[in-house]
Amino acid sequence: MKSKFILMTMLLAFMIARPVTAEVINFSTASDSGNTAPLWVAADLGFFEKYGNTVRLVFIQGATVSISALLNNDVHMAQFSPMLAIANNLKGIDFTITMSFNQFMDNNVFGRKGISDVKQVKSLAIGRYGSSSDFMGRFLLQREGLKPESEVALLQFGNQTGRLLAVEAGRADAAIVTPPITLMARKKGFPLLIDASRLKIPYTSAVVVTRKSFIQANRPVVVNFMKGLIEGICYYKTHKEQSFKVMSKYMRIQDREVLEENFRAYDHSLRPYATDAELEIPIQEVSKSEPKAVKANPAQFVDHSIIKELETTGFIDRMVTQYGLK
Repeated sequence: MKSKFILMTMLLAFMIARPVTAEVINFSTASDSGNTAPLWVAADLGFFEKYGNTVRLVFIQGATVSISALLNNDVHMAQFSPMLAIANNLKGIDFTITMSFNQFMDNNVFGRKGISDVKQVKSLAIGRYGSSSDFMGRFLLQREGLKPESEVALLQFGNQTGRLLAVEAGRADAAIVTPPITLMARKKGFPLLIDASRLKIPYTSAVVVTRKSFIQANRPVVVNFMKGLIEGICYYKTHKEQSFKVMSKYMRIQDREVLEENFRAYDHSLRPYATDAELEIPIQEVSKSEPKAVKANPAQFVDHSIIKELETTGFIDRMVTQYGLK
């Protein structure tokens, strides 16, 4: 496969060793959550190449590094939290959201053994400051009447497995995780303190972001990227066993129960617009530190034109028919 998955922790300079053409997309992702599984499927099974692109998946831990990479054109597109896209857009940076990976809140908070109520939690394991787990941890704590930082410390422990290990070792009272890591938490006997997935609150924790200038200069490339990703979604929905092999590789998980948990948890939309409803909470969160967000119109943060083009040209309908989806 031409698509490459490159692990990184600090600097992108190590990765970008040669110039790239417009047909090569360096795509930054920080997620080990299964909600981005269709992206991995599209990369590994050649759907991006099918439509003329070579996509390099670059794993970057830390929102600041990912944003810098996008600003410096070291990467051309990125997956991170909508709050970061919105906050940077309001600063005058031409970031725009082209799609969302999930439509409802999928976060869960598990406590260490012996804790039966979230009000007993004094420390919460998150990924990194500024990440989706940080924002959602704060949101859910506040929803329970708790004050982040002053009443509950937010501790950085990286990926979701690391957060559970921190709870297991007694280094944090609780951890915020998403499917399928939720199953691992249950298997360890950790009590479920908050199950946001049952609330069906419109929200997206992961969006695809690029720069408006990149779309203007490379629109056919972005359209073809989205074609590959949407076919990846269709394939993921209809080819469970093959998709499990890809998920196992990227998540480094062999447990079939965990993979099944992920498959059940996410019903990826074939028309993955980042809707106004999904962006309402992210905008509210950003408004706490950025007054401009209070009266912001969600439309200023998104570019629906790519998915709209795939709808009006009949591409999405053809994919639905080809894969036998409704």
